[in-house]
Amino acid sequence: MGEQRKSVSTALSDRIRRDISLGIIPAGSRLNIDALKREHKISHPSVREALSMLVGEGIVGAAEGKGFFVQDFSPEEQSDIARVRAELECLAFAWSAKASDRNWRAAIVAAHHALQEVEQELILDPVGSALEWDERNANFHIALTQNCGSPRLLDLVAQHYELGRRHRLAAHALAIPENERRSWVETSAQEHAELKDAALEGDIARGQGLLRNHITKSANKYSALILSMSSSKNVE
Repeated sequence: MGEQRKSVSTALSDRIRRDISLGIIPAGSRLNIDALKREHKISHPSVREALSMLVGEGIVGAAEGKGFFVQDFSPEEQSDIARVRAELECLAFAWSAKASDRNWRAAIVAAHHALQEVEQELILDPVGSALEWDERNANFHIALTQNCGSPRLLDLVAQHYELGRRHRLAAHALAIPENERRSWVETSAQEHAELKDAALEGDIARGQGLLRNHITKSANKYSALILSMSSSKNVE
């Protein structure tokens, strides 16, 4: 029974995380346990467990007497997450490149190809393809670092990638003009290609510089877009 509840709770937390990330559930919204229980036809403990998972991720907040609510967007928190993530990935990349082998290089090429396949879709249908793009983007970054030989370091890398997921998806879900989105996605795609090349060439210094810039610059871009769109709505 406990394992079944856990799987139901995980599925619900995934659904709520997606809806928050894509702006379907806005920041500041109250998450009513009874309403979620009725909507998803699951038990009260399962709903509470799902929301508690999201509290642990920093996506949802909980206050005594007020229940659960969606946390507001914090550019300072996003910047800090990106800065730490960049340093962790740079370290894992260096260790991976030092132990470079055929399997690691092949995994990077395969993950990069898979990512390329959805980048055009992200330009034309950002909401519909954002989740798949983010998953393939994660797989590419995992491929760059997975040869580091440290499960503990890989756990930290994955944790910080997940912490930034809400902000990435929220930014891609914004109503940005297609030409601006195209420029943004194509720049990101070029950076991914350069990262792949640095890894295949075993150029640790170049790869670390590219990773650090790519991660922190993207995070700043997400924050700027979200804040600018929020300001526009407030003015209206």
